[in-house]
Amino acid sequence: MNKATFGYTLLEIMVALAVFAILATITSSAMYHAFNTRARVSAQADRLNALQLAITLMERDTEQVVERAVLGNEMHLFPAFIGQAQYIEFTRGGLVNPKGAEQRSTLKRVAFVCQGDKLIRRSWVHLDTLKRNQYQDRIVLDNLEKCTFAYLTHNRQILTEWRENALQQNQKKAALPIAVQFNLTLHDWGNMSLLFVLPEGLYAG
Repeated sequence: MNKATFGYTLLEIMVALAVFAILATITSSAMYHAFNTRARVSAQADRLNALQLAITLMERDTEQVVERAVLGNEMHLFPAFIGQAQYIEFTRGGLVNPKGAEQRSTLKRVAFVCQGDKLIRRSWVHLDTLKRNQYQDRIVLDNLEKCTFAYLTHNRQILTEWRENALQQNQKKAALPIAVQFNLTLHDWGNMSLLFVLPEGLYAG
């Protein structure tokens, strides 16, 4: 009896199965690494897009800062600019209202808050409001190790807190700093320091 009668031998079948198993392992391993690499690249791209959007938002807000105080609870007057180590609040302009179609101001009150591992942008619907606890929060960045703010004065001092019209050394009173520094430490990308100039504060000096 020959191979033509009984087909392949047991040894040949075992060899074929072994070769197939090896090829399947190599193929699956290559596919796993390819998909894993693609997932990492996609995650990094998403992170980069989020960072770019965050920087654009911070720059857009700070460059529109205006010297306009607001009224809050119990008619309390809040300064045009509030600057703390982990909290910034200010009035910004530049809101579009084509042809005055809507009865609203072109100004808006916004804040940036370091909260846990997140940087949050806070905004109020109304510029002057008796309900300061009613606001909208939007997460700008997450996965942060550190988040602080600093403020540049007209005599180029960097302060961790800004007090309205506080007298600096040999300087006149100023309602606004000339720049705001965002100091961020990202878990995945390390330290980042961003300086945004406030034209209103710069030209006032």
